[in-house]
Amino acid sequence: MPATRSALISIIAISVILVAGCTYSSVETPAVKMTNPVAPVPVASTGGVNIAYELELEIPGNSSLVPEKIEVIDPDTGKTIYTPNTAVFAKTFMPVSNPPPTAEEIMSGTLKLSVPRISIWFKVNPDAVPNRLVHRLTLNQTASGLPPLSITGGEVTVRKELQPVVIGPPMRGAGWVAMETTEPTTHHFLMPVTINGVTTVDQRYAQDWFYIDPVTGQAVQGDVNLTKSYPGYGKELLAVADGTVVDLRDDLPDNGIYKVPPFSFATGPGNNVVIDIGNNKYACYVHTIPGSIRVKKGDTVKEGQVIALLGNSGQSDIPHLHFEVVTGKPIIMGGEGYPFVFRSFDIIANFNHALLDSRTSSPDYTSQKYWSEFGDFITFSSQPVPQQNKLTENWAIVRFP
Repeated sequence: MPATRSALISIIAISVILVAGCTYSSVETPAVKMTNPVAPVPVASTGGVNIAYELELEIPGNSSLVPEKIEVIDPDTGKTIYTPNTAVFAKTFMPVSNPPPTAEEIMSGTLKLSVPRISIWFKVNPDAVPNRLVHRLTLNQTASGLPPLSITGGEVTVRKELQPVVIGPPMRGAGWVAMETTEPTTHHFLMPVTINGVTTVDQRYAQDWFYIDPVTGQAVQGDVNLTKSYPGYGKELLAVADGTVVDLRDDLPDNGIYKVPPFSFATGPGNNVVIDIGNNKYACYVHTIPGSIRVKKGDTVKEGQVIALLGNSGQSDIPHLHFEVVTGKPIIMGGEGYPFVFRSFDIIANFNHALLDSRTSSPDYTSQKYWSEFGDFITFSSQPVPQQNKLTENWAIVRFP
């Protein structure tokens, strides 16, 4: 959950046959299965419509095949609509953990995987959202002295009949930067959690929000190593919808900058609030200041009501809000991530990734230097760009009403 920038399966295969250029047939090796545990719900952002989901793999226990590539295909047209590059695939393919989780860990809570999976996130144009998806996975057999193999299968239904949750802003004003969202390799998207024998991705659509000065773009005012030097620290957090408080914690200390405690399921979210916003959906606010939560369990809240203050507790290295919406269970870790869109926001600036890449290429470039120079990477727009009913993109710099 930190706000800083984020830090294989084995399988058998058989070829795809495209017939007449527009129909698609596939055969799946009986010993290998690709299964989609949670079907994707399309969600619009400024860059297109996001399709995000996972594939779990059931493979032979003695297999030594190494995956090289996955292709996402629209079976109604036979067209390949997404293929992650080698670097992305290396991160989004997650093998069985070594050592694998114990039976006790699977029940009590673990980040280890007992089943390999591939996480897939891509964007399409609004008029090109597919109804279904199938997958062609290519595997390297060099260790066996054989050529690559391909397996085709893993059909996924795109839940176009469902809609993202429409919410108000979790904060007010200009200067909010969204991180770790709408990209295939964010640490949020790549963090499945197993509790009580069930694996979920509560952070699938999660966002980390930190605050910059809306005039200078600076993220720190004073000593970069002091929590209170970050202007977002202590900012008011708002209910994003009418609802009922169903869970909270308010007794964990704030961390020092870059002094993140060891992870545990009990303390990872830090101080937090969970609000039931209806229809089995729950808004989750994570890392708040100890003693700052202004509601209690069972309280009814109204959209826009102040519920807590932005802090640096739990798995947090600088002050920020980790925000997500989950479904299924009214808990942070153990719920299933569900897409949401903000009713209204304005894009007010752009982030200079080329300059950042240039500076971070130096081996002595520290995280402290990054945050102290953050304003150098920001260019404010002459006119804000209004947006409605969209998910904010990674690195979006926005103004909320």
